[in-house]
Amino acid sequence: MTKAAAAAHKGRGLMGVARDNLPRDGQTYGFMAAFAEVEVDLETGVWTIVDFAGVADVGTVIHPHSLSGQIFGGSIQGIGHIRSQKLVYDPHYGAGLSTRLHHNKPPTILDIPLKAQWGAVGLPDPTNPVGAKGIGEPSTVAAGGAVLCALADAVGDDIIRRTPVQPETIAAALANGRKPMMHNPLQAFI
Repeated sequence: MTKAAAAAHKGRGLMGVARDNLPRDGQTYGFMAAFAEVEVDLETGVWTIVDFAGVADVGTVIHPHSLSGQIFGGSIQGIGHIRSQKLVYDPHYGAGLSTRLHHNKPPTILDIPLKAQWGAVGLPDPTNPVGAKGIGEPSTVAAGGAVLCALADAVGDDIIRRTPVQPETIAAALANGRKPMMHNPLQAFI
């Protein structure tokens, strides 16, 4: 890979190429577990995240403030996927159809959990000299999954069938005798 990259940049100026001798295949994965507690108003369907905790296996923690920003930032992104982001694609052409902010409302300060904590396992990764691993996508997926499971536990997994989980979906299902609304596939005429 390094040789191909160097050949592609040949003739563009000064370039340094280094080679390490670390015995690894380039695949170092970070992991995270998340826990969420939600409150749901059964009359309106409005839900809030009361408590959230995320613990990441990132090896050696190099900069704790940066790690907390990565964990909380990715977690809020995952919560946004569950709360309000309607990602819709045309099934025939694969083109994105939900391209405006009213379709894909990003999370705001109002979507942040009332109480949030983070932690790190703190075991160095033996495959590199520093012992650190990355964190990014694991926090997004872990937080979204934790909130979705907490909502299913609060109102019943027979109601939570798809994301985003919006208040009107919960209220309509509860008013309809705990039957989830049936969603027709999106039709696009291009």
